Amino acid sequence: MKKLVKLLVALLVALSLVACGGGDTNTGDTGTESKTLVVYQNKAEVTDPLQRYADAWGEANGVKVEVKTCTGTCDYGAGMKSDMAAGETPDIFIIEGDTGYELYKTIMEPLDDEAWVANTDYAYEKDGHVYGMPVAVEGYGLAYNKDILDAAGIDPTTLTNLPAYKAAFEKLDGMKEELGLTALVALPTADGMYWIMGNHDLAAYLSSGLDYYDTTVVDLMLKGEVDMDRLSTYADWVELLYQYTDEKMLISSTNDDQMYQFGAGKYAFMHQGTWAEQPVAEAGGDFEMGFAPYAPLGDVETNGLFAGAPSWYCVNKDSANLDLAKKFLNDLSGEEGQKMYVEEINLISAFKTCTAKPTTPLAKALSDWIEAGGVAYSFTNQYKTPDGFNMNKLGPIYNQYASGSIDKQGFIDLFADAVATLK
Repeated sequence: MKKLVKLLVALLVALSLVACGGGDTNTGDTGTESKTLVVYQNKAEVTDPLQRYADAWGEANGVKVEVKTCTGTCDYGAGMKSDMAAGETPDIFIIEGDTGYELYKTIMEPLDDEAWVANTDYAYEKDGHVYGMPVAVEGYGLAYNKDILDAAGIDPTTLTNLPAYKAAFEKLDGMKEELGLTALVALPTADGMYWIMGNHDLAAYLSSGLDYYDTTVVDLMLKGEVDMDRLSTYADWVELLYQYTDEKMLISSTNDDQMYQFGAGKYAFMHQGTWAEQPVAEAGGDFEMGFAPYAPLGDVETNGLFAGAPSWYCVNKDSANLDLAKKFLNDLSGEEGQKMYVEEINLISAFKTCTAKPTTPLAKALSDWIEAGGVAYSFTNQYKTPDGFNMNKLGPIYNQYASGSIDKQGFIDLFADAVATLK
């Protein structure tokens, strides 16, 4: 009888374990464990190619790899916080600079000894340690349609100061009907699109005309102060961009609308980055493209582009699959992984041994610029601000200026007031 009771108890325990079993480790008929490695990232164009690579890699390494994506209007930071609170922190996740590091530094595994570190100049380092593997090299700014500029007789390499841009924009504006343009600059500022101005254009204020690692302006911002002369000339730049787009694009369009309309040849310029190539092509944009120099400093000559690693893969130090996560990244930095990034996603590899070169217009233009020793401005100064500041504090101010609810002086004042809260 006692043996029967013990057997029944053992069966009940076994059944309860099956009913309450965890999500990332399963036992099949063979008795072997099936593990799941979760990669949480923030680029829509990366999702499908990376998942295909991950499926093949997972099969070869006896693990299922799930690629989760949060992009566009999805709040990546909120998603990370939610996963962490639920005890579902991904094995590999993305940061975009110092802000991300400050948020997740307590869960980040040092990667100093990984093989890929010696193969790149773009690793994320902090306090003497490597914590992030670069996703790729990207660039952003004012992409242009070369066919349109050629038709107007405008050489984009001459657009190195605000007066040059004004003259070019005035000429193009007078040719809109002839060229079939809706407006000159495809640039949305609506809620959900705050990252375009609040992050990318903010970089113009923080980094234009400075050495790549010069943090003077952002350091001042973190003390709650602005360089008022620099801010005033920067406001002139924002005013110019807003003046030469149309109300619908500026106030109510999305980045999907923006890229589609640019691809359809309705705008001469687009405020975007190398990642926009696929949507532009899908809209029929088979024209030659490039990036015009960014010139937000008035009469001061600036001849640079924003280029660098936009984000980094980091490893959760508490991952149950720590060694597998590190191996995944090491392999991803190799020939097959980088070939996937360059040839399928049209990104520029951040690794020295990668021989694949992008062939699509924007990525090729940026790659050629870098190889020729072109001036690059910091890609990450705007990510040194506190979490949510750029999007939640500055983003709406850009939008208010775009909508006409404040004028240029109001933009300057509200910008300075917002920065003052960082004291």
